[in-house]
Amino acid sequence: MPFKIYKGEDVVTEGESPLEITGVEPNTEVSTGDYQAVRVEGDKESERVNIPAFKTLPIDVTEVSLSPKTSNAEAGTAGNRQLNATVSPSNATNKSVSYAISPDADGLAVSGSGNITWTESTPAGEYTTTVTTDDGDYTDTHVLTLTEPPEPDPDPEEPGDGEEGE
Repeated sequence: MPFKIYKGEDVVTEGESPLEITGVEPNTEVSTGDYQAVRVEGDKESERVNIPAFKTLPIDVTEVSLSPKTSNAEAGTAGNRQLNATVSPSNATNKSVSYAISPDADGLAVSGSGNITWTESTPAGEYTTTVTTDDGDYTDTHVLTLTEPPEPDPDPEEPGDGEEGE
């Protein structure tokens, strides 16, 4: 036996039970009476019956990825690197993430928006930033490598030592 579901005067779906109401945002409260159901027999419809209140399901996070995965810079020079976290699926209900960096080091930090900063006092080494989703605790990492600065070239020989200009 076919059914129809109305929202106001508009039919939003019809067919055999069970019917699915689509187009409602995830994690949304729907009040009793926002939708009504009728049974269809031939060309006649039963009286409308209010569909009880319900809440649509959230869309769960399935993964997170960081870009870039690695960065290199020279220790002894202040700098920063902006990381971008992509939460999947793109229509996940809760896309909130947090960042942490380790090991701890002088002048090294990561902001809540994924910007890694370091000062000239941050020592050379490898530092791993981890992004974690609030929904599902999914993680991904980025490795920052701060390398030792190159040794300065020794001073060139002074001209006039007898080898040049003769």
